[in-house]
Amino acid sequence: MPKYRLQDMSWMEAEEALRRCDTVIVPVGTLHAHGPTPIGIDARSVEALADRVGAQTGLVILPVQAYGENDKMKAYPGSITIRADVIEAVYTDICRSLRDNGIRRVIFLNGHGGNHEPLLRAGRTARQFGVLAAIVEWGHIERALLPDQYAEGNFTSWVALAELAVAVAVDGVQIADLRPGVYKGEWGFAPRVTRPLGKDITPLGFSTFAFSGAEVTVPMDAWDIDVESGPEIAPHELEGLRRRGGEIMERQIRLIASFARAFQAVDLNKALGTGAAEHPATAGGPDGGRRSGPATS
Repeated sequence: MPKYRLQDMSWMEAEEALRRCDTVIVPVGTLHAHGPTPIGIDARSVEALADRVGAQTGLVILPVQAYGENDKMKAYPGSITIRADVIEAVYTDICRSLRDNGIRRVIFLNGHGGNHEPLLRAGRTARQFGVLAAIVEWGHIERALLPDQYAEGNFTSWVALAELAVAVAVDGVQIADLRPGVYKGEWGFAPRVTRPLGKDITPLGFSTFAFSGAEVTVPMDAWDIDVESGPEIAPHELEGLRRRGGEIMERQIRLIASFARAFQAVDLNKALGTGAAEHPATAGGPDGGRRSGPATS
């Protein structure tokens, strides 16, 4: 099978790979707290998923962008924060460089919700110079595939466990930090406010609060409003959690690979408008001589 990881290719192999198909996958994440789950799970999850999808479809996979928007989690040890405008510029320049290589479609496989807005703005900019971008987030996919998990409004607890499950599926059960004590950082089941905001202003998570049934935004650090909870997972349960993580990944891989094929079938002239004609690829006409049909499975 031809190489599909861009970082493993020589420039000659990269030229050949990027001529085979006009679509690439870019995994993006960040580094911040997740209770007993490693701080790198937002990057490791999409890195592992992208690699599996690349192996299945043959699409070129870029190295994971492990740094992302993270200002609300900056108080947590280990958090690395990139300003939203800077990370947006990075995403945009990635698309611009790919366009210079003849790529017309970019799938951002995003593991961190805070990256969504910078990715959206970068995608809108990329469309102006002839690149159609899509943002795929595995948490949203899993929520759609398993709606019963949310029947009782347990989104926070489900995401926390799902991320730990994927972490141990990817890197082994030894990766979990199950020391006794209280955890903070996207973990737990009952949010509380450590800095009073008033008895009628209830935290929903991060900067979002409820007041009289409506959502309002108060930009506070997650450290001050975050969930505190014990690990609630015993060491002997990790093996079962690892199997659950494997099942999550298998579901994700099937759907992401299917989406990639459907995305390649999108009519670029319609999706990009005049941009498709005004920004021809570096070789071979408007589509750069690259195959725009579905990747092989």
